[in-house]
Amino acid sequence: MKRLIIVLPLAVMLCSCAPANRKHLGEWKSIVPGIGELSLKIDRKTVEMTTPEGVQSGEYTIDYGKTPIQLDVSWGGEIVRCIMEFIDRNTFRIIGEDDADKPRPSSFAPEEDVVLFQRVNKKAQSSKRTRSKPEESASPTRSQ
Repeated sequence: MKRLIIVLPLAVMLCSCAPANRKHLGEWKSIVPGIGELSLKIDRKTVEMTTPEGVQSGEYTIDYGKTPIQLDVSWGGEIVRCIMEFIDRNTFRIIGEDDADKPRPSSFAPEEDVVLFQRVNKKAQSSKRTRSKPEESASPTRSQ
């Protein structure tokens, strides 16, 4: 019992000092019917969205304490209130509302408004770049 009394405050302290959840950071891609390929680059404070029409940058706030996760993105003064959910560590789904007179979505419906994003695997990207380079001989050539 004495051990539990000592360990419990330590565990609470470690949990409260843990860094914020960062699962959302990185590069993500999706194919959206009627729009085409979307890509997101998310760092700690900003997000960059690339669509067939161009690139848009904004700032965001995210609240992992809510279920589902709440995400607010500001694109040049317009705020999109979203909810998101991680399906696994490399996939999330998101739905948002950009009409200031309407509330944040509370569910992932209607299904046609939900966007599914997949994490971009950096290893796959670098191996594609490597494969596109001409291959060099593994053994040195000898001059005679």
